[in-house]
Amino acid sequence: MKAITLCATLVGVLTSAANAANITWGSPTKISGPSDVRTVGTYFGSWAPYNGGANASPVNGVTFQGFSDLPNLSSSFDNGYNGFGNPGTSDNNYNSLLQYATFSNNSGANTFGWNGMTSGDTYLVEFWVNDGRNIGQSRSLTLSGGSDSSGFLSYGSDGSGPGQFITGQFVADLSGSETITVTPYSSGPNPSAQVNLFQVRDITVPEPSSLGILAAGAVLFVLRRKSSAT
Repeated sequence: MKAITLCATLVGVLTSAANAANITWGSPTKISGPSDVRTVGTYFGSWAPYNGGANASPVNGVTFQGFSDLPNLSSSFDNGYNGFGNPGTSDNNYNSLLQYATFSNNSGANTFGWNGMTSGDTYLVEFWVNDGRNIGQSRSLTLSGGSDSSGFLSYGSDGSGPGQFITGQFVADLSGSETITVTPYSSGPNPSAQVNLFQVRDITVPEPSSLGILAAGAVLFVLRRKSSAT
């Protein structure tokens, strides 16, 4: 019985540690144009909530998926809408995507998560929120992954739109999964968590192979020989 209890305890500790990947967030930035969309590393997956035709509107070479290709995506959001304010950028595809979102009818925090990532790889996440309809409330949200929280992202819902986007980085833990908590705030009575767009990219820098190192060394040796000969 003691052995079983000890094993169960160890499993619990390992599971807790495996789910503790912290996302380090950058600064919230106002939506301005297609170059907002990051292309570094390798595309892993995306989510364009409630937009079944999102894959026909690529932005900066990235194709967002309304039927998300993030492995086992789960979400506590319970509603969606396609009439949020046009952010007015130079890219019609970008403008169209940002008018769709999933949101929650409750005023509390909501979560979404996925898995299938490679343990030890470094990932970049990018998140957008946009409203811009001037609803008489200044809405904002923060994001957290693990124990780290982001700054406040403005929806632009008080007529100051467009909204904002943010990037974050983390190293995938043993579970290969991540969960993001979206916590809403408002100057009015109706805070509402919201997600307009989201993508994940694997930005791990590959380690050089021994063959590549030998080849580079051989090239350097030849160049030095030529240089000394002249």
